[in-house]
Amino acid sequence: MSTSVITRVLLAAAALSMLAACGKAEPTASPGGTGPATPEPSVQVGPALGAEFDLERGKTTTMSGSDVAVAFREVTQDSRCKPGQTCVWEGDATVALTVAGSPVEVHTNKQFPVEAVAGGYKVQLVKLDWDGVVATLTVTKSA
Repeated sequence: MSTSVITRVLLAAAALSMLAACGKAEPTASPGGTGPATPEPSVQVGPALGAEFDLERGKTTTMSGSDVAVAFREVTQDSRCKPGQTCVWEGDATVALTVAGSPVEVHTNKQFPVEAVAGGYKVQLVKLDWDGVVATLTVTKSA
C-alpha cells in the first residue's frame, strides 16, 4: 500500500471520528467533582387549576401549581346513544378517575354526579368522547 493511500485512509478515519463526536455532549462533573452529573429530568407543566383539559384513558397528569395528580383509569360502563342511532334517552357513561390518590367516579349524564371531591380538590367531567378514550375535565380546589 502506498504512503498516499495510507494517509488518505488515516485522514478519512480521523474525519469520521470527528463527525461521530459532534453532537455528543461530554458529561459535566457533578457538584462534588466526582464523576459525571445526572441530567436534570424534564419538567412538564400540566394544565392549570380551573382550566378545561383533555386526558386520555390510561394517562395521568399533574396539575400546574399543585402536586395533585389526576389519572383517567377507565370507563366502567357506557350506555350512551351512539352517533346515528335513535335512542329513547341520552344514556350515561361512568368514568373512573384517581384524584390526589383517591379513586372517584363521575358521569356524563347530569342526572348522576358529574363531579367528585378528593384530597381537597374537585374534579368535574365536562365531556367524554364517543369512543370513551378522551375525557375533558376541570380540577379546582374544593371549598
